[in-house]
Amino acid sequence: MNKYIWISIKMLFVSVAFLIFFSCGNNSKLLYDEDIDKVIKLAKEMNKPFCVILINDESSPITYSYLDKLENGKIKRRNRVIFNIVDSSLPENKWYSQWLGINNDVITCVFSPSGILMSIVTGASSYSFDCINRTLDNDLYCREFGYNPLLSIAETNDKIDFLNLVLECHINIRENKDIDTKINRSLNICQYPYNLYLKLLNSQIHGNHDDAKYLAEQLFTFDNSHYLVLYSDIYDKARYIINPNFDPKNEPLLTINKKHFFFDNSVLNQSNLFEMILSNSGESDLIIKDVDVGCSCIRMIDNNIPYIIKPKDSITICLEFIPDKAGELNREIFIVSNAINRLETVKVKANVE
Repeated sequence: MNKYIWISIKMLFVSVAFLIFFSCGNNSKLLYDEDIDKVIKLAKEMNKPFCVILINDESSPITYSYLDKLENGKIKRRNRVIFNIVDSSLPENKWYSQWLGINNDVITCVFSPSGILMSIVTGASSYSFDCINRTLDNDLYCREFGYNPLLSIAETNDKIDFLNLVLECHINIRENKDIDTKINRSLNICQYPYNLYLKLLNSQIHGNHDDAKYLAEQLFTFDNSHYLVLYSDIYDKARYIINPNFDPKNEPLLTINKKHFFFDNSVLNQSNLFEMILSNSGESDLIIKDVDVGCSCIRMIDNNIPYIIKPKDSITICLEFIPDKAGELNREIFIVSNAINRLETVKVKANVE
């Protein structure tokens, strides 16, 4: 089944759940995947705060829990709030996660009626909904509840203020406004892939091609697995800015013989050895920069990173999985390289006795 058809089917479930939730005679305004600038305009007209609810995985238990709590009235006096439900896994909505520097299953961004971000709340716990309600009551006690972004901001700066500035640049550049002064102010506070990318776009629009090339090169300094998960499409565009004649056929290409490992009936704290064959199917040298095992329960044996793999050649890497808790485990291994597919993911699942 086509990926986007499947996404649409999953979003239909979300839509039905929310329609049931909002059909009980209240005056809530419910939107789906609406542009942020249009939601801000509507909020100003209606003088209502709004929540942008980012759902990354509609089938996850956290999403179900979130919907269930909404249906059971965990957001108080919801008739005073505009809700915009956003599928952040869709390409046109990926910028939300890139702006925030996070990609959780459910994130609630609470905005004032004037369109100012007031808090970012992750998850679906009772504490999460308490934070949403407190923010809607203008209590900013938990402006970043559960929020763990990829932003290195000094304690003297406020992450929410910083993100408001970057969001303003995002909206302004879509309105063909020059964001140079504002984006430079954000870059003086913190540099991360999304504000660098906005600066790059602004440089392109105004014909500053040397600056755009320099910024594209800077983007590639953010090359660990966490950044690559969020910003892969931005890096793909940056390649062509650095080299307009870029040809993917001339690049290394990483292929992995097995991307799913399942250990059934595993025993707690018992070793499980497994191997992966990494091959270079491309036309130039492949450099394996990192194998991010993601948890203490997985380790590499004979870790000699970086590995260099010649075209049409392969290496075998050995790993050990030692389950550290009982029940069903799901882990991911991220492999970072200089290949055209810079990030590859290997899944490890286990039923642990």
